[in-house]
Amino acid sequence: MPKHATILAVNKHLHPVRLSTYTSRCGNDPYLALELYKWNLQLSAAFQQVLAVTEVALRNAIDEQLRTWNAAQPRRSEPGSTHVQRGGTYGQDWLIDAARPLNSLTRDSRKSARKHATEADGSRDAAHPRKGAPVTHDDILAQITFGVWPKLLPTKDTTDASFRGRQILWQQALCHAFPHNTNDPNGYIVADRASRLHALRNRVSHMEPLLGVNITARHNDALRLLAAISPEVRDWCAGMSTVIELRRKCPIEL
Repeated sequence: MPKHATILAVNKHLHPVRLSTYTSRCGNDPYLALELYKWNLQLSAAFQQVLAVTEVALRNAIDEQLRTWNAAQPRRSEPGSTHVQRGGTYGQDWLIDAARPLNSLTRDSRKSARKHATEADGSRDAAHPRKGAPVTHDDILAQITFGVWPKLLPTKDTTDASFRGRQILWQQALCHAFPHNTNDPNGYIVADRASRLHALRNRVSHMEPLLGVNITARHNDALRLLAAISPEVRDWCAGMSTVIELRRKCPIEL
């Protein structure tokens, strides 16, 4: 057990407001509150591993299908344009030149990702093997945030301005990103899981308390989303995950 002086110092420097969530759950026992806080950090780290695998697998599965879809889209003049139809098709690099409706759904996020990818090159050490190299599709893709992907997946909200565009992308492309998805033809289950995992990722990244989170359900969300992409990746991720083991070690009853 830490000394009383240590408990006081930790409370001071982590701040009583931040620790109040934990102390209130522990009957104002300062030692137990710190144990609970430590457990929350460990659980966040364990979830971070699972979420990292899930995010990368989701990103690459969606990107693969969007590349194929974008390259098949015919070029047309924009509404209201005086230009004649241009003919031909878009290329695979949807992050640079996206067809409708992908263009409007991702315009701002693509612009931001390109900016961050360029800045990342600028921050590389002079000895870095890719210092000064042209920014590639993969460089930009790595800068697309998790929150973009749920916004491309289907929504049940017919009043959402993106409703039709998301339907088109699901039907023509993104359903193929989840070849093992069953009993979910409209993609709503996949989309809900991705949205919940994005919210969890934000909590974990900001080191927020996970005391109100359904730990088992969110862990299942990640594994089931992975299973829809690749059962093999799901099994690998499940085998290394310590989330459920840590849940059982919570110092208080959840």
